[in-house]
Amino acid sequence: MINNINICAFLEQFNREYDYLYDHHDYVAGYDEAVDSFDAFLKDKANASFVREFAAYRGDVVSSDREAAAFMFALDELTRKCMKQHK
Repeated sequence: MINNINICAFLEQFNREYDYLYDHHDYVAGYDEAVDSFDAFLKDKANASFVREFAAYRGDVVSSDREAAAFMFALDELTRKCMKQHK
């Protein structure tokens, strides 16, 4: 799943998700679940490696709840797009 995600496209989607969360003051369905999912996501070594790669590419670590939620929303969106392309 993560191997098929272009890091540049991921950053663009992350920024769209982050801006949406910011504009809506984090009052978005699934926000709390996305934050919790990010914490669980990091426990897997391959996932943690992807998060480090993303942080290096972005030039900043994922440090806030909003960033964590944006990360998971972006991952969900790009995973869905990738699955549609492979059908």
